[in-house]
Amino acid sequence: MEHGTGSGWTPRRFVRLAGMVWLGVLVFLAVCLGPPWFDASIPIAMRRRTVVQLLLAAQVTYGVLLATVPVALIALTVALHRARQRGRRGPWLIRGLALGVAVSFSMAMAEGVAAAWLAWTRVPMPRLKTRFSDPPDQNTVNILVLGASSAFGVPYQDWFSVAEIIAWKLRAAIPDRRFAIECLARPGLTLDKIHFWMMSMQHRPDLVILYAGHNEFDSRYNWSHAAFHYTDEIPLHRLTFESFARQYSPLCRLIQQTIGIYRISIPPPRHVTRQLVDVPVYTAAEYAERLHDFRTRLEVMVSYCERLGALVVLVPPPGNDADFEPNRSFLSAQTPRAERLAFARAFEAAREIEPADAVRAIAAYRALLERQPGFADAHYRLAHLLEAAGRRDEANQHYVTARDHDGFPMRCTSDFLHAYHEVAARHPRAILVDAPELFRTLSPRGTLGDEFFADGLHPSLIGFTELARAILQGLHSRRALGWPANGKSPELTPAECAAHFGMDNKRWASICAYVVWFCQMTAYIRYDPSERLAKATRFREAQHQLERGSSPDALQIPGIGTQMGSGAWPSGESAPAPRGHDPENAKSSVRHRRVSVLKVGGSCRESGGRGAEETAVGHAEVVRRLRGEGPARSHCRFLRVGLLFHPVVV
Repeated sequence: MEHGTGSGWTPRRFVRLAGMVWLGVLVFLAVCLGPPWFDASIPIAMRRRTVVQLLLAAQVTYGVLLATVPVALIALTVALHRARQRGRRGPWLIRGLALGVAVSFSMAMAEGVAAAWLAWTRVPMPRLKTRFSDPPDQNTVNILVLGASSAFGVPYQDWFSVAEIIAWKLRAAIPDRRFAIECLARPGLTLDKIHFWMMSMQHRPDLVILYAGHNEFDSRYNWSHAAFHYTDEIPLHRLTFESFARQYSPLCRLIQQTIGIYRISIPPPRHVTRQLVDVPVYTAAEYAERLHDFRTRLEVMVSYCERLGALVVLVPPPGNDADFEPNRSFLSAQTPRAERLAFARAFEAAREIEPADAVRAIAAYRALLERQPGFADAHYRLAHLLEAAGRRDEANQHYVTARDHDGFPMRCTSDFLHAYHEVAARHPRAILVDAPELFRTLSPRGTLGDEFFADGLHPSLIGFTELARAILQGLHSRRALGWPANGKSPELTPAECAAHFGMDNKRWASICAYVVWFCQMTAYIRYDPSERLAKATRFREAQHQLERGSSPDALQIPGIGTQMGSGAWPSGESAPAPRGHDPENAKSSVRHRRVSVLKVGGSCRESGGRGAEETAVGHAEVVRRLRGEGPARSHCRFLRVGLLFHPVVV
């Protein structure tokens, strides 16, 4: 008995037990410390490129299995049958056949799971709930925010968004009610993904702000994607393994889809890769499909929200038309290669004479546009010259045309903007805030430029303030959400907004750091990065001046501070009234509930919004972490993939 007890504690067993304990400790440390160390030591772009290579290898491996496993099963079955006829057992043949059957079963399971996943993520119209668990509350107004990065508040999302400005002012105008924001906006979302995200709604909305449309193409295509556009370069259709697998294998389609998502999130190299005469990222059929889906979903989403009794505010997303060049320019599909080369030479010649003779340059660009009416860069250069000559209306038309013919659109084009107007015409109860026209009316230049934008598409403080003021005016005109009949429309200026949300020099410096990052990341998706790199240099210098104590308004940089350009903000000027139904005939069917917190992006805050007393990680820190300098944070990684080169976030 004693011998048996002693044998249980032999040195060998003790060492084995100690080794298992140490292994458990190492596994625990690896699980706890591994991911942060991995994120901090390996750049995110390198990780994504590695994932793409692994997925490509997996696709090749799976293709080899698809080609060899059926042949191997047939050969093993025949060989086993012959071995049995000869009286041999053939154990290795049996094992090989069992392995082949197991691999085939696993492949069939993988195909089934992939098919189910693709079917689930491609639901044409999600089934949204009409019953909510929260009880009715007449004292609380639930505000639902639907959209992408602009609705989320980028680049000010650490401190405020347009919805929080509205909630702040509504709280002051209607003090007997609480205002809770459920924000389903996320950077990088397309309208179909926003529609899908509505399945996660937690509260019945009383007010819905729908502000989306910039990401319909750049969230689907990576910066290097090129459609077959010119007829003399379209290859003859031939059956390849890749096309065969994409057509018949759900797993291969899922792998290719995932590769595309990761490629979207990989930034371009820091050298020129595009040409002046380029190709679009989409085909004509793909553009038409996206536009049809956008119109359909917009109609369905608005109808659903109105059936819930919510008041819908439609905000067609404005873009920086005048101070953000088109990413790609292309010619008509029938243009032969020789004509493309000749057109590029003529364009470069016109650009060279711009500084010396603007009149000749204007004539040259007009001649180029007579040859190719859809060349975006010619419209953009001509618009700049016309604006300098004081012909602002004509310049604005060319700016808009340049945006609409961008071959890699990051700004919502006119076709998608018009979809908002079409839906609003069919839903007179909805409030349409025509943001592009609003900014154009307020702009001293008569067009949409840096005064209203922090970058190419996200509004500046002035832009967010004016959007919020227009929405508030629309709500006031309806006396919606319990607005007192004798209540006045709230006063709102950029200076007041900056003071309330604590926009000090440190925060303005972080906004400048963000603009530097944006310009550098988008510079090389264009054939000529010089203008965006020059803008990055200007904002880097502005960042340094702010860090040294300079006033944001003293910098005289559009998009920074509370003044428009070099003049003071016209605080007494009223914004154009949003479209909407006559408030006398509008009967509110809004329901109210009690919610004690303001929910924004999954976090809970007091319903007063983000005030000056709150602390938040500034954009300088965000940008530092996005570059891989310092500890990683999930929010930063989300922003890094969500602003420009983002995988679809679901």
